[in-house]
Amino acid sequence: MEPFKTNIDFFWVIDQRPFFVFIFSFNVFLAITATLGNTLILIALHKVSSIHPPTKCLLRCLAMTDFCVGVILQPLFVAFLMEIASDNRRILFLTLSTFNFTFCGFSFATATVISVDRLLALFLGLRYRHTVTLRRVRCLVVCFLLASIVNGSIYSLSSRDFANSVGFAVIITSLFLAVFSHVKIFVKLRQHQAQVQHHVGHEQANGREIPLNIERYKKIVCTIGWVQLALVFCYFPMFILMILASVITTDWYKIGSVFHVSALTVVYFNSTLNPILFCWKIREVREAVKTTMKQIRCLSC
Repeated sequence: MEPFKTNIDFFWVIDQRPFFVFIFSFNVFLAITATLGNTLILIALHKVSSIHPPTKCLLRCLAMTDFCVGVILQPLFVAFLMEIASDNRRILFLTLSTFNFTFCGFSFATATVISVDRLLALFLGLRYRHTVTLRRVRCLVVCFLLASIVNGSIYSLSSRDFANSVGFAVIITSLFLAVFSHVKIFVKLRQHQAQVQHHVGHEQANGREIPLNIERYKKIVCTIGWVQLALVFCYFPMFILMILASVITTDWYKIGSVFHVSALTVVYFNSTLNPILFCWKIREVREAVKTTMKQIRCLSC
């Protein structure tokens, strides 16, 4: 996508005044809800002690990424909409694109790693806590973050086609690993359930056990499954936009078009949706959020 070759490329949205006002107001609202919602989730995760530290670290990274979307990306997008007909639009667009590639790629990678982490917890058994340590998870998170920053910088500064290709590869690889992990987890849990029904409390083959709380484990797996479905749903319009930009030369999908700003808004909506999923599916997080809100209400009174 070459940004703003002609004036037509960026007057599409502002010429449609009701839609422009709606998309502007909706993004301001989403910025507030994403910031507040993910702040509550970060506080709740700090209070919850029942989640294994490496898994909690990954959940925190996902919530922190969504928090940054509310604090950084959506205000930038709102500023881009306000300045879309001015000379500042190019700088704002390049900055926005860098952060988009950084945070979106990091979100996909983190959600996939949580699925793989849950798969390892089930298959490694007693060796899981010795293999998946907090230090190793932090190192992996830093590597993903650096790779996302580099790809975002490449998109803004040099080769957009290369960055788009890397983005496609990240999305396809993440989806494949996520589906593979959830299928393996489902099969393994079915086998474990069959063993329980036959009064066998754990696996004894090869000395591997399943030393975890199955109900809590299922909640985490179910939560990240919903998070990944939400990712696919919210990123699907942008995925289509990237494909169209690569193979078609028509104008309706270009930067500043209704389709472009709508696709970005749906992507940002994901950062408001994730805290709702965390509260809905993880009881400990929901209770911690309720406690935090009660404490804030008491302080305000």
